[in-house]
Amino acid sequence: MRKTIYSLLIGIVLLGCGEDEMVEDQPEITRTEVVDNTPLRVITWEKDGAAMVLIPAGSFEMGDHFDEGAADELPVHQVELNAFYMDRHEVTIGQYKRFLRETAHGTLPDQSPDWIAEKAIVFAQKGGHQGVGFTTPTDNHPVAGATFSDAQAYAQWAGKRLPTEAEWEYAARGGLVGKRYVWGNRPPEKTDCNFTGSFGGEQADDGHLYTAPVGSYNANGYGLYDMAGNAWEWCADWYGENYYASSVLKNPKGPATGTERVIRGSGWSSYFQHLRLSRRLKLSPTATGFPQAIEYSGLKKPILDKNIPINKQKPNQEQKPQANPVVKKQVSDNTIWVGFRCVADLTTDE
Repeated sequence: MRKTIYSLLIGIVLLGCGEDEMVEDQPEITRTEVVDNTPLRVITWEKDGAAMVLIPAGSFEMGDHFDEGAADELPVHQVELNAFYMDRHEVTIGQYKRFLRETAHGTLPDQSPDWIAEKAIVFAQKGGHQGVGFTTPTDNHPVAGATFSDAQAYAQWAGKRLPTEAEWEYAARGGLVGKRYVWGNRPPEKTDCNFTGSFGGEQADDGHLYTAPVGSYNANGYGLYDMAGNAWEWCADWYGENYYASSVLKNPKGPATGTERVIRGSGWSSYFQHLRLSRRLKLSPTATGFPQAIEYSGLKKPILDKNIPINKQKPNQEQKPQANPVVKKQVSDNTIWVGFRCVADLTTDE
């Protein structure tokens, strides 16, 4: 009989990490059960082949520690969570194809609206591949354009579930305490994640017009990739603007009812002000994405730490084209599509 268990995980090496340290990758293990009551740190989930990382039980202060976001990111409050496994990467097009082949769920999310067709030639000239979708050109790119029902159906097929909002933020912090971003407090650089730039006009020329293949950037302290940038991700919670004020302490699951679901993590078109760990947006469960302007909503001000220098690159209209031009984001008039990743509770066989 399978039953859910939760371990105190005393002595797990993850808890010994320094505040800004990254854990080293460990060999993947092809079992999903608990062995001798000791949870495995990295596993391969048999149904969809996803690498999953153990997120240890613990507590953290959830919310906006810097009073920089919307009112729905406050108050900062204590949350306690049981241990769980989380996908190391966002669910990929390749994994989603496997799900579609084995179910009658439907087809791939719509990833080719009219404005994409209009830019297809430009994209090809820059060395891109149309493949499955314009913004997700290979099987190793994240699914983008999934409804909440799509994400939930995939999770159920795989024998997993979508993360709660509290689980998502706790895992994204990777053991860091009270930090602004996945990597700490400094503004992001183009090597940190797949994002656009700043409100001031600077762009992160990271070589990706849209999404990047999963795992293209450094992992966080728990060994998770793309917890900032690349694709926004669905959470299981209904959205509640004032939910933080009444959230339960242990394993909160969000409001009992609602009309919109929470999305987290920011995306390829996000400015660095949107990459904050506490940033949360809401979206209709039937939507596959949202206009870029929504990302601007709720911010009190652009976040610029004057004590930290930012390398600004001003456009030079007289500069001659180079043989290998830098790839810059295509962000105007775009729809921001949503992806997801899954979690699994610790289980054992008796």
